[in-house]
This record gives sequence, C-alpha cells and structure tokens, in this order.
Amino acid sequence: MKVLDIALKDLLRSFRSVSALFFMFVLPLMTVGLIYFAFSGLAGGEGGFDLPVTQVQVVNLDQPTPQLVLSEVEGFGGFSAGQMLVEFLQDERLAGLLQVTEATDEASARAAVDQQDAGVAVIIPPDFSTAAFAPEGGTAVTLYQDPTLTLGPAIVKGLVSQFVDGFAGTLITASVVADQLDERRVAVDAGLMRDVTDRYVAWAQTLGQSQGEEGHPALDVQSSPSKVEPVDLTTKIITGIMSGMLVFYAFFTGAATAESIIREDEEKTLARLFTTPTSRTAILGGKFLAVFVTIIVQVIVTMVAGRIIFGVRWGEPWPVLLAALGLVVVAAGCGVLLMSFLKSTRQTGPVMGGVLTMTSMAGGLFTTGFPNLPPAFETAALFVPQGWAMRGWKLALAGGSVSDVLSTAIVTLGMGIVFFVVGAFVFRKRFA
Repeated sequence: MKVLDIALKDLLRSFRSVSALFFMFVLPLMTVGLIYFAFSGLAGGEGGFDLPVTQVQVVNLDQPTPQLVLSEVEGFGGFSAGQMLVEFLQDERLAGLLQVTEATDEASARAAVDQQDAGVAVIIPPDFSTAAFAPEGGTAVTLYQDPTLTLGPAIVKGLVSQFVDGFAGTLITASVVADQLDERRVAVDAGLMRDVTDRYVAWAQTLGQSQGEEGHPALDVQSSPSKVEPVDLTTKIITGIMSGMLVFYAFFTGAATAESIIREDEEKTLARLFTTPTSRTAILGGKFLAVFVTIIVQVIVTMVAGRIIFGVRWGEPWPVLLAALGLVVVAAGCGVLLMSFLKSTRQTGPVMGGVLTMTSMAGGLFTTGFPNLPPAFETAALFVPQGWAMRGWKLALAGGSVSDVLSTAIVTLGMGIVFFVVGAFVFRKRFA
C-alpha cells in the first residue's frame, strides 16, 4: 500500500501543476490544431482541395475535307475532329476544372492569355481532321499558356493528349486489322474498314463518357463486403501528425515525471522519505509507478480528444491497445533510464530538449504527415525507441490486425522493460 500512496502523491502533484497539464494535454492538441486549421483553410467543404477553374480559349481552325481517306478507304465525309475536341473540352463534367470559351481567331486567343484573361489557349490546326485519319500525315494542336500557371495548363494538356491519343488508336487499330486480313489473304473493302473504325470510335467515346462516372467499360470494380468509412485527405494527414505528437509528448512526459526523483533529491524531501520506515524499494517503486500511470492518463486523454476534436480514427481496439501499451512502457522506461544518469535538474532541460528531440526526429515523429517517404527513413527510425513506437501506431492506424502490430509491440515492450530495469538499478544504487 505504501507504493500506491507514494504513486498517488506524485500523481496529485503532477496533475495539480498547470505547467504539467499544459505540457501533457494542451500543447499536443494545440500543435495539431494549428496544422489542422492551416489545412482546413486550404481544403474544400468535403475535405478535398479546391482546384481553381482554368479559363480556356479554344480556336477551332479545323477545315474538314468533304471526303477523308483512311488506308484507301473512303466514306468519312463531313467529319470534324476539331469540333469533337471543342465539345470534349466543353463537357459539363469538366466544368469544375475548365471554363471554355471559343475564340474567333488565334491572335485574340493569344492576346487573352497575354492579358491574363485566360490561362490557356488551345489552337486547333486547319488540317486536324485530315491528319486524324491519314497515316502519312501529321499535325499539332498548339497550347499557349500563361507562364505563371502550372496546374491548369497541365490539366488541359492531359485532356488534349488523351483526346488525340484516341485518334492515334484508330489508326493503329485499322492498320492492325488490315495487316491481319492481308496475312489471311482476305480482301480489304471499304465497308469492313469503316465498320472497324466505327466500332473503335464508339468504344473510345464510351470510354471517355465513363470517366468521372461509377462504371468503366474495361474494368469490373468490386468493393469489399466490409464497410470502410471514407477518410478525407485532411483527416488522413492530421491523423498521422496526431500520432506523431502523441508519441513525442509521451516520451517527454515520461522523462519529466521521472525528473521528480531528482528534484525531490535536491529539495531534500526524498532524504526525509528515506528516514521513514518505508523501504527505499517501495519509495522508488511508487515513483516509478507514477511515471507509468501519468503516461497512461496522457495517452487516453489525448486519444479521446483527438477523436472528438479532429475526428482521428485510431483503428481497431485490440491493435490500438497493443500500440498504446508498447508506447506507455517504452516511454516510461526511457524516461527512467534517461533521468537515472543525471545528477541535477540543471542537466535535465538540455538533455530532454536535445536528446529527446533529436531521437524523435530520427524516429520520424515530425514527418508522419508526409506520404511516400524513402524506405531509408523507415529503416533509420528503427534505431531509436520512438521509431518503434511510431511503427506500432502506423500499423494500427492503417487498420492492421493484432498479428500485424504484435511483433512491434513485443519490441517496444522489451525495450521499455530493459530501459526501466537499468534505470531502476542505477537509481537504487545511487540512493543505497
């Protein structure tokens, strides 16, 4: 019971300290909150990022010939590839990205871009329809863009390239069919080739119309029977940052709580405790227990606050419990070990600020919001305890099962126990 009494005394002292409460609960949430509101300011109403609408001037100079020839096959009179491109860019499904206006001539379209009334000018050449079905021909659609813009012109370029590639596919399809028929000594007539190209054009049109819709003519997309709650980009980023701050401040709390042993030694209150009938093992045991309980409370409160305030989804209960248990043990053990080698409170500030910050950086706690980091970062993080604790949380946040998190939890528990045993031994030897 003496162990519990001493632990309770230290807990009350910690939770009555305004600075300790601010450090344990307010500062982590404040750090994440600043980043959250920064991203919220950039995000749209549904959690996605708003793309600016690009003003596009289209000049359709295409002059379709009365009768086009494809591989010596006649019958495509009146076809206008240029008009198809204009209608493609004016599709209502692209209205959230492009605002397309037809210009009468190339000079006015270029002038609109120069005056920044438009971001991109799309200039369709006069021989566009002819080149679309003439294997020996060639032409180019000109894109004239505002040099200060990057994203809008890139979108327009991608759309135009997609459209032009469709006609290239028509030529390839007709050529392949003609070669196959020639190998089989089958006569190639106009009706057959027109049927081939008509079918390809119809398929390409269906493919284009399906973009942005649920279906796709070339894919059979099936959803998992399990119901997965969608997560927007802002929440995903904030979840990673929140987990990093949870680990970061848990390690600081472990060291700060263990620091009370050094502080009481300087204030001579620890020496008075040692003069009581209570054994030194019980006194140190109570103080070590207070370190563990303080971190447990901090982790629980921070997780609940993160869920309520920022909508953080921590994962399935049992994997999260394993990750949290590993974090508590390794953070407490690391704090006890670190403080056991210090002689005065004047040393604790530089050590906590320097050692814990550097190891936290090495453990990847400040880069959790960055996707697709090089594998070297993940490997380097495993050389510090914070990296292993963060690994457990990443697995839990990704929806990992108990078996996925178990090995990491075993490592963090093992490290924490070793740290604690060594730190406790040093403290006991010091106060023997």
